[in-house]
Order: sequence, then C-alpha cells, then structure tokens
Amino acid sequence: MREHLRFYRHRWFTAWIAMIALSFSLIAVMQAAGNEALLPAAFFYGAAAGPIALLLATHDRTGIGVSVPAMTLMGMFLFGGGVALLLGGCLDSLLVSPKDDISILRVGWIEESAKFVPPLAVALTGRHLTKAAGVALGLSCATGFAIMESMAYAWKNVAGEGGVVGAGTILFLRGLTTPFSHLVWTGLICAVAFDAWQIRGRVAVTLPIVTAFVTAAVLHSLSDGLLVLDIPRPARLLFLAVAAVSYWLFHLATRDLRPREAADRLPSLA
Repeated sequence: MREHLRFYRHRWFTAWIAMIALSFSLIAVMQAAGNEALLPAAFFYGAAAGPIALLLATHDRTGIGVSVPAMTLMGMFLFGGGVALLLGGCLDSLLVSPKDDISILRVGWIEESAKFVPPLAVALTGRHLTKAAGVALGLSCATGFAIMESMAYAWKNVAGEGGVVGAGTILFLRGLTTPFSHLVWTGLICAVAFDAWQIRGRVAVTLPIVTAFVTAAVLHSLSDGLLVLDIPRPARLLFLAVAAVSYWLFHLATRDLRPREAADRLPSLA
C-alpha cells in the first residue's frame, strides 16, 4: 500500500506529467504566437499522455514490452490502430445513427471487434502466441486507436465553439479516461484469448474468449451510454465505477504475468 501511495515516484507518472505539460505548453505558445503549426504536436502529446502512462505501468508490472519485437509493436501501434479506427469508423457510420441516441450502445460491440482484428491477424500467422505477447499487441493497437480518436475529438472541438483551449481540456479529460477504457478492454480480451491460444498452440474460439469479449463490449457500451444518453447527472458518475471495474478485470487477467517470464519467452518467438 505504501508503494502505491508513492505513485509519483514511478516513471509512468513522470511520463504522464511531462506529456501533459508539453501539450499545454504548446497550446499556450500557439495562443501567444498565433502559430497554428504547433497544434498537431499539442494534440498528439495530450492524447497520448494517458495511454503511454498505462503502457509503462503495465510493462513495469508484467514485462510485456519485451515479449514481442519492438518493430512489431510499433507496427501494431501505427497500422493496427489505424486499421481498427478505419473499421470502427466505417461500421459506426453504418450502424450508429445520430438521430437515435440509443444506438450509441452499439459502439462498444463495433469498436471492440475492430480493435481485436489486428492482434487476431497476427495470431493467425502462428507467431507470438503467448499471453504476454497478446497483451502487448492488444495494448499497442488500442493505444494507436485511442490516440487518433482523441485527436479527432480535439480537432472537432476546435472547429466548433470550444476553441483550442476547449480542445486541450478534452484531451486532458480523455487522457484520464482512455487508459481505463479502450486500453483495458482490448487488453482484457487479448489476455484471455492469447492465454487460451498459448495452451492450444493455435487460434480457436473458446467460451472464456467469448465471455471476455462480451464483458468488454458491455462495459464499453455502458461507458458510452452513461456519457451520451440523456440521464440524470448523478447517474453519470457510474462512469467511474465502470472504469474501475474495467481496470480491475484487466489487472486480474494479467496478474500472473511477470517481467522475467516475459523476457524469457522472447527468444522462442524468433
């Protein structure tokens, strides 16, 4: 408990503070100098602060960062996240109507499916079929997805009435929430799926995998519904409970991973 209270000593906290400070500094300089060329960088650092902090915290706890080659993780971040956003955006436009508020509850099922496609594609090649590798791939994909989605919200706010300062506020708030939403939902699914596939030595559909996916999709839909639907303000605070349950389930699913075990698995992946 004492170590948890000293969170400010961990590098995930240092990275989060540094990226948030850099984002707001870029926004402040842009406002003062009128140099809009700084906006993309400001939005990127603001959107990435929370997800990167969770990645560092998870790696320090589990060692998943060394379970997959760095270039593979980079590719999953850049292209896996982009593919997931492409699939999710297309299906959202087809299945979610702005005129029907209740259709927001479909987004969880759509986006969790989209984010699972890139790690699944890697698993189908027969490589990186370990639990540590699966969590690393899933978190990398979800990080790319979450950062790009947050930046899209920020640009939309700039074009509206919020302006640049409003966009920065949105990025800060999403930086606090996306680590306990997009990342942990995808991480939960991949932890359960790759654990089963590691044992079997191949990709297969199992009841625990289906259960993990349904759980993540339901939590995602609940989170979206609490923030978007017209419900009493006090009820919106349940969003925090959903985030806490989401992270707890992810932590529970990955608590058996250890840094030394993940490192030992790396040579077998060559």
